Amino acid sequence: MDGASLMVLAHRLLGALLLPPILNLLPIVAGAMLVRRWQHAGRLLLAFGVALTYLLSIPQTAMWLAQGVERYPALRPADLATVDAIVVLGGGKREAPEFDGNAPGADTLVRLRYGAYLARHSGKPLLVTGGAPMGGEPEAEVMARVLRQDYGLHARWLESRSNTTLENARLSAAMLKADGATRIALVSQGWHLARAVPFFRHQGLQVLPAPTAFIRYDGPAAARYIPSGSAMAECHTLLRESLGMLYYRLWPGA
Repeated sequence: MDGASLMVLAHRLLGALLLPPILNLLPIVAGAMLVRRWQHAGRLLLAFGVALTYLLSIPQTAMWLAQGVERYPALRPADLATVDAIVVLGGGKREAPEFDGNAPGADTLVRLRYGAYLARHSGKPLLVTGGAPMGGEPEAEVMARVLRQDYGLHARWLESRSNTTLENARLSAAMLKADGATRIALVSQGWHLARAVPFFRHQGLQVLPAPTAFIRYDGPAAARYIPSGSAMAECHTLLRESLGMLYYRLWPGA
């Protein structure tokens, strides 16, 4: 963990206590501890924990939660005619021995793919932003390498010192303004842009949201009530993002 940001570690620890799976395990553990002495209360807590676990593991809940944070519609490459740059936000990296180094995490990869798609269709320059909040190689360097090797595109700007989305905005804005770029398309998941767009606008940039990877499910409606690991992960992500929005609403300069 050398080089890891203590602030990011603290945020992750706090999030772990307030989010699934700990969120839904707590009433189950409490119910199991109380059921012998206070049978009725213990059983209620156990039932609540089981019901919460089910609800936070089905696609339908993920879609309900997404409605609160996916605020921006999909755009078309033609909508980028007036922007000066396309900014792609980092979303994590992973060790990739098959590539003899680091590779983008799942969130970063979908953002990169969409950023490359927009860049190819619009001819606008790219900025990639992301530091190394958990240490090691900065995400921006990983992103730039993948853009170059896999998409044949070169990022004009690399912002590699940020540890949070708020720092992404502050440091990227300084780079862009130094080159006279003030109108951007901001690429990330739809659930992330609800928090990220205001950060960039507060830096004096004109922001066109460019969401990708919307929370959607194929198949019959009944299948949305069948628990799955992917739905559980999406519920965790969406709840975490809602907590993040609340945090910055209460402490806007944090």
